[in-house]
This record gives sequence, structure tokens and C-alpha cells, in this order.
Amino acid sequence: MTDSTDRDSTPPSEERDSTPPSDDRDSSVGRSAADETDALSSDPDASSGPASSDPEASEPEAASEGRPRRKKRRKKRRRAGAEGEEGAPADSGSEPAKAGGEVAQAPPGGAKAKPSGPGWFAEHYLKADPRWLGVFRIVLGVILCVDLIRRWVNAQAFYTNDGILPNHYSLFAPMGRHVFSIYHAFSTFGEVSVAFGITLCIFLCFLCGYRTKLFHILSAICITSLNSRNLFVENGGTVVVNIITIWTLFLPLGNRISFDAVRKSMRRFKERSAEELNDRSSDEGIDLPVYRLAFFGLILQWSVIYFFNTVHKSGHGWHDGSALHWFMYQDRIVTWFGVWVRNNVPFGVLRAFTYSTLVVEGTLACALLIPFAQKWFRRLAFLLAIGLHGGIALSSRLGPFSYVMVSFFVMMLGAADWEAVGRYFGKDKRRRTVIYDADCGVCLLTSRILKRLDPFHRFTFVENWDLEKLPEGLDPAVTEQSVVAVLPDGSYRTEASAVFEIVRALPFGIALVWWIKVPPFSALGDWLYRKIADNRIQISVWLGLGACGVARHAAPNLPSEPTPWRESIARYGGALRELGALFLMVLLGSQAMVDNSWVTSKIRIKRPQWVEEIVDYPRLYQGWRMFAPEPPYDDGTVVVDARTVDGRKIDPLTGKEPEFNPDTPTGWGHSQFWCDYENKIRFPGHSHNRQHLEDYLMKYPERTGNPKDRLVAFDVWWVEDKSPPPGKKHGTPLPPKKLLSHGLVKDSLATPWLKKSRK
Repeated sequence: MTDSTDRDSTPPSEERDSTPPSDDRDSSVGRSAADETDALSSDPDASSGPASSDPEASEPEAASEGRPRRKKRRKKRRRAGAEGEEGAPADSGSEPAKAGGEVAQAPPGGAKAKPSGPGWFAEHYLKADPRWLGVFRIVLGVILCVDLIRRWVNAQAFYTNDGILPNHYSLFAPMGRHVFSIYHAFSTFGEVSVAFGITLCIFLCFLCGYRTKLFHILSAICITSLNSRNLFVENGGTVVVNIITIWTLFLPLGNRISFDAVRKSMRRFKERSAEELNDRSSDEGIDLPVYRLAFFGLILQWSVIYFFNTVHKSGHGWHDGSALHWFMYQDRIVTWFGVWVRNNVPFGVLRAFTYSTLVVEGTLACALLIPFAQKWFRRLAFLLAIGLHGGIALSSRLGPFSYVMVSFFVMMLGAADWEAVGRYFGKDKRRRTVIYDADCGVCLLTSRILKRLDPFHRFTFVENWDLEKLPEGLDPAVTEQSVVAVLPDGSYRTEASAVFEIVRALPFGIALVWWIKVPPFSALGDWLYRKIADNRIQISVWLGLGACGVARHAAPNLPSEPTPWRESIARYGGALRELGALFLMVLLGSQAMVDNSWVTSKIRIKRPQWVEEIVDYPRLYQGWRMFAPEPPYDDGTVVVDARTVDGRKIDPLTGKEPEFNPDTPTGWGHSQFWCDYENKIRFPGHSHNRQHLEDYLMKYPERTGNPKDRLVAFDVWWVEDKSPPPGKKHGTPLPPKKLLSHGLVKDSLATPWLKKSRK
């Protein structure tokens, strides 16, 4: 969805209050929590008018002879405010605004008052743009949904009792301290599919911004539970997902570009005519920045990640510039792009990229904290992060790590960046005149929604009975049966083609309606439109909008004054939110001092048990040492040498003949789940979990549906080699290591490799 904002307005025929609406502010920057909560901060009635903008209005009413004097003072202040600002709009009669949308009162006599703001620290480290927070929520929601879907594809192996870690064994022999997961309650693939289906609905509601805070909390519970259900597939990427989902609980991700914002705006301002639909004055001041301590916490968090990933890379492979070469020869995780790089890019270029990696990570650790020229440093950081993590994602399979790391930088963008984006999405070619049936309740409702999805004001609304504004050649009768979209060149479209043109004008709207122009889907689009258009009266009645005719000139319902209990909840809720963010900052800061050897080599701290439990349950660990201190110099994979009942040799993990040659020209091609599982199951500490791998392999014919795939015997081996040094293409095989056996494999394919590696 695109921009949808919290609006309130008076009818165009009435005089508007000149005081700009206040924005969301934190108690941490000098304002009370009641003024900064989402429920009240965007309410113009709560911050404008005599009750809030005039100091005298709150005093006891003076005698009648004092009233003219107060009126003169008000006029004098307004006149001084209008004359004191150069370049102010001609119709600007409002008083000077403080930073954050508060009204700054000009002192008597025309002297300028010094505007009070949130302070230097808040402006530099606590300020976030609510529109970019909304964009970030969409990005994070997409990451959560994609992460769930890829788990769903591998659910049988990793999340059911038929897989490599049954729920009962995970509960009674947990792989980590204080493990909790709601998915331990589901055993079969059907049960897990139902749970994953519900989880997907939760993630989608969060993505769309429907009851954002509720579904954000549920999403945090779900994603941390998913990552805790099977710690074999946990890596740095899953931990970062946990961290950013928990941190952003303290940020208002649903204030903009969300269903919540659309619903709130439609409740507050109920347009009843094209004139009101085209009135955008209620948008003024709604996108002022918010100030949150959690935003500073996230900046510190990402700086810590890059800092420790930089200082821990102290090994020889990083000093001599060969680390990226060794990375590209990790056949477990390398992608086709990584294979192409290692085969075609000279070592000198890889060495330069190795040193560049250290420079970029170190730069990112500092750039986020620099207090001057922040707009440009954060833009630079965004570009560097895209380059760094884009290269990692293209060349390796590390799960969601790269995508989550880049998603953070979306929150770093500000109003200037939004304006830059608006110059593209606000081009004149995207302008549309929407002609709707003014007698149709659902048509007006659709127009009201479109207004709120139009952040760059590309739509102009026209009622079908306004004949003077209809394009030349358009039969007025057509407008009673179809919506009409008028393009900038004067041409127009009707029915499904009009829907296509209208939605396409929205940012990324083409992703929703591309199919309307693609046969045979176009016929489906025409049929759906006619079906809805023919039943629009019944739909209007069903929605309670009336079958015919809309009260065009009725005054909109203005928002009610906030009740005392609501103000109390807002005040204490804001304070608790900031205290929670501060607690999380201290908690994760102490964890970073425990998990990173660069710190523990200099200082050691001891924490109470309950602190460790709080970190353990949601998996909020702070150890950052990706491919450090040394890059990996060897590589390997699990190979199953199995004999079927009909005498065939097969590897049940690949469905192909067992391959013991560790020197593969294309990589092993495993998913991230199997890469992490195989790399961990080889260690002696996980030997007790190998019984479940044996059970999983024995169920191979159940997965294929072929009785002839029943295994009579198999050996499970860890096959590895030393990666080739720079200048060479082939590694040195190491002796295969047997992990487990079932039955007796008489003609083991590992025998030649055991002899070869000994020589």
C-alpha cells in the first residue's frame, strides 16, 4: 500500500484553524508522553484552537471589560508571526511553529520567540520519518513471509516428527539454553502446515499494517519461535531477524502507509463530495518526524554488528587479502554467481574486494554515528550496505542475513529522500482524473480510499454530474455505469482499463494490476469489473452506504475530545515504551560485552541468571564474527552411501548416486537449511542427534512413494577437502569421516577415497 495518513479536517466551507497539527514526539526529548503518542499526536483538535494554542484560553475567564484587550493581543501576535517569517505563504495566518509541530507563541510587541525544539541529540539520533518507518514495515513483512515460505518448503525435514529433530527430543534434550517455541506443539506435516498458515496470516497483517502493534507483537513471538524450533538451522541471519523485530516493537511502524492509517483517516475525515476529496490541506503536518529512543538503539545495534565483524577479522587470510578467495570456495554455500566469480575474476581483484570489505564494514560502523552531514553519510551507508550485502547474497546461501541488514537502512532515510522519491512517482505522466458515480456509495468509498493511497497527489476527483469537467467526447451515460480515468493527454479509459490506469499511477501499483493487460487474464479482469459494477447497489447496501444517493453536503463528523483516561494511558504508555527501549539497550549492550572476544580479552562482566534468560529465549545474541578471525580454509558436505532393496546405489539427500569427490565445479547446491545442518551434525557434540537422521533416511520411500526406494543399508559420511590456494583450481581431498551406519554396506564408495587421502 502507499501513503495513507491520519487526517482530520473541517469542511471546505468552514474556516480552518490556523494552528498546524502536532506530530509524534517522545517524552525523552522534553515533551510529555501524552503529546507524543500516536493516538493523540496527529489530532489537530488536541493541539489547536484556544484550548491549546492560546495561553490565556486556559485561564479563568476574565471580566467582560478585559476581553477586547485579549483580542488585541491575539491579533498583534498573529500579525507579528506573519511579518516575522520571510517567504511565508500569503494566506499563512498561523503562528510560528516549534520544531515538532507545536505552536510557538510570539511575545507581545512583535518580538520573535526562540523556537523550542527536541534538542541536538534528539535531532541527530532519535528522529525518524514515519513514512520510511512504514516502508520498512513492508520490507520486514516481506522478509518474514519469504522466510516462512522457505521453511514451509522444508517443513517435513526440519519441523515435523518425521524429520531430523522431533519436537519431543528438542524439548527434552534442547540444543541451547532456555529454548522456547510455540511450534513444539505441532508434530505432523498437516499440523505444522496449519500453524504455518496462521503464521503467514499474522505476517501479512503486519506487512499491511492492520492493527500493526498487535500483529507486530505476534510476529515477534512467531519468528523467534520459528528460529528456536530447530537450532540446527540457526545462523547470524536468523538472530538479526529476531533482533530487528524486537527492537522495532518500540517504533510506530503503522502510522503511515498502512491499513491502520487509512482506517483512522477515514474515521476522522469523511469526504462527501469531489471538492472534499480534492482538498489536501488536511495533509499538512502529518508527516513530521517522530522521536524514539529505540531508533538510537537500532543505530547502536547496527554499528556494533559492523564494528565487531571488522575487528574480529584479524587472521592471516584477511591480512594478505585472500579471504574472499577462500570464501568463494565454500562449496556448501556458494551460488552459481560465486562459482562464476572464482573461475573468472583474477585474484588481484578478489584481494582488492577483500580489503574493501574491511573498509566498508569499518566505515558503516562509524558512518551511522557521525553527527554532521548525516543525510549524506546515511545515504552513503545505504549504498555501501547494498554493495556489501548484495555481493554476499549473490554469491552465498546465508538465509535472510543480507536482506535484513540492508532493510535497516530504509529507516535511516528522511524527508529529503522521500521528496527525491516523490519526484519520480510524482511525474506528470502519473496524473489521473478519476470520474466516479456520485450516486454510488461504494464508488465514493473507493475514491476516499484512493485519496489515501495517493501520497504524491496525482489524483483529481470529479463527480459524474459535473458535466463541465467531463472530457470531450465522453457520453455522460457512460459515467453512470463505469469509473472513468482521464490521462494527462486527454484520452480516457473505462471499466477494467480505467482500474488499470488508476492503480498503475500509484507507487508500485503496476505490481497489483499487470495481469489486467495480459491475455487471458484480461478477460477475467473485464468479467470481475462488470460483476462488481452490476452489483454496486447491493454492495453499497451491504456496506451500509445506501443504495442510491450520497449526502453530499452534510458536515463531516469531527473527532471527539480525548478523554482523561485516554490521556493517562498515552502519558504512562509513552514513558513505559521509552523505559523498555532503554532496558533493551542496556541488556543487549551487556550481551555484546559477553559474546565478543575483542571485549572479553580486555574485560569480563558477570550478569544475573535472569538477564541471560531474557536474552536466551528470543535468541538475541550479540556475537558478531562472520568468517572471523580467519576465513574457512576447508569445506565439506554430508554424503549418504545407501543401497536400495532393488540393488541401486543412491544418496537419499540428493536423490542421485553418491558423490564422494569433494572437488565440485558447481558447488553442492544445497539450501541454507541443509548447509547449516550438515555443517553442525558432523561435530561430536551432536552425535546424539544422528539417530534422528537415521530415522529420516529410513523414511525415504515414504517421501518418494516408491517401495523400491527402501534402504537396506547405508553409511553417512562427512566428505571434505582443503580449499585450493590462490592460483589453483582444485583442492586437496581429506579422509572421509563416517558419522553413522545402518546395516552393512559391502561395496562402499568411500573406500577409494579413504585410500587416496591416505596417500
